[in-house]
Amino acid sequence: MDALKQSQKLIERSQNILIIPSSPSAQQIQGDSLASALALFFTLKKLGKNTSILIKKIPEKFQFLINLQPAFSSKEFVISIDGSEKEISEMHYEKNEKGLKIYLTLNNGEISEKDVSCSAFSQNPDLLITLGIESAQDFTSYEAAILNIDNQPSNEDFGEINLIEITSSLAEISTNLIKSMGSGQDLIDENIATCLLTGIIYASQNFRSPKTRPQAFEASAYLIEKGADHQKIIQHLYKQKNVPQIRILGRILEKLSFDEKKELYCTSLTERDFQECGARPKDLSYAIEELKFNFHYLPNLLILWESHTSPILIKGIIYSAKPELVEKVLENYQGVSRGEIALFLIRDNNLASAKEKILKVI
Repeated sequence: MDALKQSQKLIERSQNILIIPSSPSAQQIQGDSLASALALFFTLKKLGKNTSILIKKIPEKFQFLINLQPAFSSKEFVISIDGSEKEISEMHYEKNEKGLKIYLTLNNGEISEKDVSCSAFSQNPDLLITLGIESAQDFTSYEAAILNIDNQPSNEDFGEINLIEITSSLAEISTNLIKSMGSGQDLIDENIATCLLTGIIYASQNFRSPKTRPQAFEASAYLIEKGADHQKIIQHLYKQKNVPQIRILGRILEKLSFDEKKELYCTSLTERDFQECGARPKDLSYAIEELKFNFHYLPNLLILWESHTSPILIKGIIYSAKPELVEKVLENYQGVSRGEIALFLIRDNNLASAKEKILKVI
């Protein structure tokens, strides 16, 4: 049985689950880990699991994720203090209109900020799900099974189940895990998809990282199809102001397909796509700039769209690391070359037939 199937079975037989993202005591939690943890939290709540996340502080730019579902809120919180090598002799508290203060008296030892954590979890967990954590030294006090999800080669394989994929983001791993859960039930809704896409975008530096693999685009297209709000993610993470550019990039990802034989990623955009996104063909330059950082792993990309001319013509952009491929396109179709990019024109008024023509040339 592979690790994904084992992970699914472990979750199925667990009821009280605590999710621990990377560096739960850190001031700035890692975005891929946080977004994946929230996606798993919302998913496990759907399955009726008693679930919580161990988080000290959520950065402002990720606050929009916790507002996606009211299930994240809890009226019961647990304050945990690491008492190892310490002796707490007395405790009292003071409550007023401004809040609550808790006073502790120690016979020996000292308590520092790292010894205190807060959780909305009131029961002993029977399963810990860790995300992006290399070793178990941060939570040795728990007596529970561990599902260890990570993408670091230095991971110490400390879990009962170790779901480790060093070429994927945590969000991609979590996407595959959630897809395997629910006994055939489709668990990924708009909010869960938004969390997962946030993790992928953060991990790939908005698809700019040279480490981003083609699988990240495939997962992103799937999540956008499931309703992930790409526009909202970009606005919160990167404060982009040009909404049409963000929308058309999202539409490209949504309609992206892969021809394995030709190693070609392709998107066809209709006039309606541009209208719904409020975009114009010139906005495609933004999308190309966002995507081309990954073309070391995506050897060829083709974007076709309907022109605004009458009669309608099909225009296209091809990007390839192979100069001979760009030259071949321009030998057969009118256009211009701009380094590794060619802009060209196909005298056809149908996207499907135009795509078929260009595929015969490539």
